[in-house]
Amino acid sequence: MAPPDPSESIELEVECQQLLHKTRELSERASSFGKTLQAQEESLRDQAEALNREIQAKLAAVAPGTSSAAALETARSIFNGNGPGGDLAKYVDSLSKRPVILDWFHGTSIRVLIHRKDRANKLKEEYRSFRSRCAVIMFSFAAVLQMGVKRSELLREANEELTLLPVVMVGVQFFLCWLLFFYTATALRESVLKVNGSRIRPWWIQHHYWSMATCVLMLSLPIDSPTVVGACQLFLWWAMMQGVVMVMQNRYQRRRLYTKIALGNVMSNSSDVIGGESSGSSGQLYLLYPLLFAMQGLQFYIGIGMFSKTQWSWHSLEGFLDPERPGTDLWGSRGVALAGIMMMLMGIANAWNTIETIVVKGRRTGGLARKRV
Repeated sequence: MAPPDPSESIELEVECQQLLHKTRELSERASSFGKTLQAQEESLRDQAEALNREIQAKLAAVAPGTSSAAALETARSIFNGNGPGGDLAKYVDSLSKRPVILDWFHGTSIRVLIHRKDRANKLKEEYRSFRSRCAVIMFSFAAVLQMGVKRSELLREANEELTLLPVVMVGVQFFLCWLLFFYTATALRESVLKVNGSRIRPWWIQHHYWSMATCVLMLSLPIDSPTVVGACQLFLWWAMMQGVVMVMQNRYQRRRLYTKIALGNVMSNSSDVIGGESSGSSGQLYLLYPLLFAMQGLQFYIGIGMFSKTQWSWHSLEGFLDPERPGTDLWGSRGVALAGIMMMLMGIANAWNTIETIVVKGRRTGGLARKRV
């Protein structure tokens, strides 16, 4: 075996020392970048807080309708997102209250602010793609299960032995598990967007908490309960309609974004997304809002049906402190009654927030029209 060449050993040692030097240099640059980013973020937050207080104070002092008031309104509009830097309010701690779900899952020390506009746009686009995929899955999954339940009911009425209803109900439980994932993921994504300046109404995030609780409640109910089977049939109808409305929401939101780009209106808040209310042109909303109210009305109607058929189960204390008698179906009926109450409350709150959104949108549109005049 030939002895190693001394020149090659020296060259290798030089290359290793160079790599060590590059690694240390890059590590120092990363440390300097982190310190600079932290200092600039703190400076931006302090300036944003001071500027916001100054704008609010001046707005309270000037007379409305004057040129000074118009200038201050424009300044507030830029501060709230209609400027090249996006939403400045996200730097103000008092305006950027974190949704509670972020603290539950991420802890209080994790920051989710996005400073680069391209990344904010990417986050928004991923959110829309997620909703689009889930809308198709929701409708398809619910439709297949609905057909399975209907088929099992027809076979049972025909006195067939193999109705496969238990298998279908296990599928319903898998669907509820998927819905639990969907509502949790959506709440997290919308919370991050809200922290980064999205104007989504707080209720649409809170609505996901209620939906998560409803899914957990229905997962705890016995699948062999006739009451639960009937309630699941109603629930699947509503899930199918929700999938259709979600598809419409995403479609109109994308059209609205493309229209803004075509008109050159790219200065709007990059983190704005749809929630339970949607957006789009006025002509598009003539179709979407009726669908939204129909879905919310169906949700309320299903909730009434679930509760009215099972409220009898709460008239007795049986089953609370001792086991219920066989065949009473108290456990399933009481769970369905609670789920019905939650569906009714969500239907009412959804409709109320949709109406408020229409009113706010109308006022904003009217204000913009007056400014143009």
